[in-house]
Amino acid sequence: MGSYLKKRTVSVVALSLVVISASLFFGLGGREAVSQRFKNRNTLTMIQTLNETVRLAEKNFYEEIDREKLYKGAIQGALAALGDPYSFYQSPQEQKYEQETLIRGKFGGLGITIYEDNGLVKIARPLPNTPAMRAGLHAGDYIIKVEGEPVNIGGTTGVTLNDVVSKIRGEINTDITITIQRRSVEKPFDVTLTRAEIKISSVEQTTIDEEIGYIRLNRFTGLTNKEFHEAMQTFFPDDRIEDVKSLILDLRYNPGGLLISANAVTDAFLSGGLIVSTKGRLTQFNREHRATSRTLCPPEVDVIVLINEYSASGSEIVAGALKDHQRAVLIGEKTYGKGVVQQRFSLENGGAISLTISTYYTPNDVSINKKGIEPHIKVEPLQLKTEVAQMRQKMRLGQYVNKFVMKWIGEEEKRIGAIPKDFLPFSLKLPGLMQELARNEIQLSEELVKLEAERIFNANVGIYQLIDRENDRQLQEAIQLIMAGQVQKTMKESVIKPESDEGSGFKF
Repeated sequence: MGSYLKKRTVSVVALSLVVISASLFFGLGGREAVSQRFKNRNTLTMIQTLNETVRLAEKNFYEEIDREKLYKGAIQGALAALGDPYSFYQSPQEQKYEQETLIRGKFGGLGITIYEDNGLVKIARPLPNTPAMRAGLHAGDYIIKVEGEPVNIGGTTGVTLNDVVSKIRGEINTDITITIQRRSVEKPFDVTLTRAEIKISSVEQTTIDEEIGYIRLNRFTGLTNKEFHEAMQTFFPDDRIEDVKSLILDLRYNPGGLLISANAVTDAFLSGGLIVSTKGRLTQFNREHRATSRTLCPPEVDVIVLINEYSASGSEIVAGALKDHQRAVLIGEKTYGKGVVQQRFSLENGGAISLTISTYYTPNDVSINKKGIEPHIKVEPLQLKTEVAQMRQKMRLGQYVNKFVMKWIGEEEKRIGAIPKDFLPFSLKLPGLMQELARNEIQLSEELVKLEAERIFNANVGIYQLIDRENDRQLQEAIQLIMAGQVQKTMKESVIKPESDEGSGFKF
């Protein structure tokens, strides 16, 4: 009896110890462990459900199933569930395309810029010293086939302009045959070209009135630092002021790019201090980027930065830093407001995912994400009244100006035996164009119609204008501020100047 009781007592004590031990285990992290096991089991269940879904679709769907497409869609859907437009999946082809254009800034191709024109692929211009230029391709030529396959964009084809670009690009020293439809030639003809290394320039420059340097930054690529350095050296050799006394940096329509390149451009104007800081959920993504003592722009040079609603990310890093350090006057419109940083993570089987890893802050510790950066001087581009904009849209949809200008270009080409490059003679034809529009119940000012005709003319004869002093109101404001010697005063006041009704340029 006693022995039994003793054993029983020991058993109860042992059981109590087990219960206490279990309580301690759960109290010190057991709940987390169970929760993690539950999550793992739930994740495994979801993966099994996905595989089951694909199998059922393959077995029962009324059309043939592309399994790879379904799994790719699942990956895209998983990243879309993050609710972040900048986190996405890149296929191996998309990753290769980005590395060529953004990081290396060069690729194997023909050297043409193309755009979509009513479902067709049209050449905007062949670039100098490229296979396209040497083969005699013209602005306005249509590419109707690539390697014998018809090219039609949109509609039921599902083909995009990027798809066509991918077909045209390829390994250097490989051949490609494209079929061209030219306005002055009755039948389409084939052209075989050998792909060469094509460099994508992210920096364009010119001078205005001999004393104002102008640099347009199209994007921040792996070559931007080198290209920007070369451009600045032409204006300020060895950091000296010679002919150019002031600088306009155009960041309009610049969507961003590589953070390191945006930092390098900013560093060219600052001799020290913070450029940008980044803060993320993980401490490894918390960083500070500071300017070095070496500048490319002498401190005495007045700097104006042009921005608009399409200036994003890297553009906002440059604009924000120069504004906070009072190194430049910002003119234009409030920027886009993309104040987050992404990193590409390569996948083992090819491709990559883009994930937002941090938010960036200007030197004054301000996040501009979804807020944008306000300019010192607000200048909106030319805005048409609603009824005028609708009338212009009717004109464009009817292709009236396009057909009229294209016919005139063809006539001039036959008359002079070459592609016309001077738009001035078209002025004699303008009354006829206005009559054509009137017959189609389109009433617009002659000035607006002429502007539209010149745009179409330039696009079809390969004329590229880096700046448009006559119609660019933001550029006009920048030039006027420099000429008036008011850059430093405006920058120090740091007040947003409302746009007046007496703005530069004409109105409709």
